[in-house]
Amino acid sequence: MKKLKRIWEKTDDNISMPPYSRFLALLAFKIFADEQVDVAIMEVGLGGKYDATNVVREPVVCGITSLGYDHMDVLGNTLGEIAGVKAGILKDKIPAFTVPQPDEAMRVLEEKASQLNVPLQVVTLLDSRLLNGLRLGLKGEHQYLNAGLAVALCSTWLERTGHLGDTNLEQSNNLPEQFVKGLTSASLQGRAQIVPDQLINNDRSNDLVFFLDGAHTPESMEVCARWFSLAIKEYNPDQTLCNPQPDSSKFSLEVVKMHHCDRKSAQILLFNCLSMRDPDLLLPRLMKTCADHGYNTGGF
Repeated sequence: MKKLKRIWEKTDDNISMPPYSRFLALLAFKIFADEQVDVAIMEVGLGGKYDATNVVREPVVCGITSLGYDHMDVLGNTLGEIAGVKAGILKDKIPAFTVPQPDEAMRVLEEKASQLNVPLQVVTLLDSRLLNGLRLGLKGEHQYLNAGLAVALCSTWLERTGHLGDTNLEQSNNLPEQFVKGLTSASLQGRAQIVPDQLINNDRSNDLVFFLDGAHTPESMEVCARWFSLAIKEYNPDQTLCNPQPDSSKFSLEVVKMHHCDRKSAQILLFNCLSMRDPDLLLPRLMKTCADHGYNTGGF
């Protein structure tokens, strides 16, 4: 609040408060400077070229995640135009990484990188075997692609800042213990998140479970639907709810399945769409992808 007050005191009729996104970036830079952080990971807002975070002129490394159709009123109407704005974070000779992109977007990224002498590399899915039998903390198969990008960015930062020591990650078939811990413990509320309602947990006949995701583009809708279709099949809020009686060893798998099916349940879809986005584009993509992955959307 003190930092907010200081910014407010600097305003007058000629200098107003910055827009919300720029204010958040300004506040973040102020906090990072005051706290003397060792490293800051800055995520752009709408885009790169015109984003408030782009005041950083010499980042250690840059990364561009999967591109899709979003914020088209600002970024452009095609993937090529969107990629051109996103590529605005690339800086002269600063290494950069991206993930496999649609051809139209990749051509633009490669062209921008070439103009700036940027060594742009494309990373692939993280090999799950590198996690020593553990799972990523973030749910969804697409997160293995994000994890691959995260590993590339962190490895490059360690190397360029002299923190890598004697470890050669490129020639190693293993991830450092710290990498594995970070990847497997990471969490992000509102993305592929399963939340049982604790207030009614004691009433075992009325379990309420929320499957939450903040997808808001056609591409992320498909990702969300794939995650949900798998999660709804795997999730069991309480193993004791549907187990047979003490002589459970005598029950076959088929009987256990029937016992599960005896519970009455209903699926309710709460779909929120802001005015800037088209529900006729997003909702059908969600429903169709669920159906394609074997989940009966008629249950909604």
